[in-house]
Amino acid sequence: MELGCGVRVKAIKGHDYLYVWHYERDGARRRQVYDYIGPASNSDARRRAIDSLEAHARRAIEEARHRIEAGRAAVGSAGR
Repeated sequence: MELGCGVRVKAIKGHDYLYVWHYERDGARRRQVYDYIGPASNSDARRRAIDSLEAHARRAIEEARHRIEAGRAAVGSAGR
């Protein structure tokens, strides 16, 4: 299980650009995906990166909670 997200600065042709990465399902697998946000020097891009990171983190936390609850339910039903 891979849960996570983050912000990354990529240097391309001498300029820094912001990307937010997160995991997405790809069939039975999960793959890391990078979403372009904008130039790292742009204050609006930095704000959007934080907003996007917050949204992805909330989804990752919710997914983890659901997996934990499902695991507990499976353990509880196996003991009956």
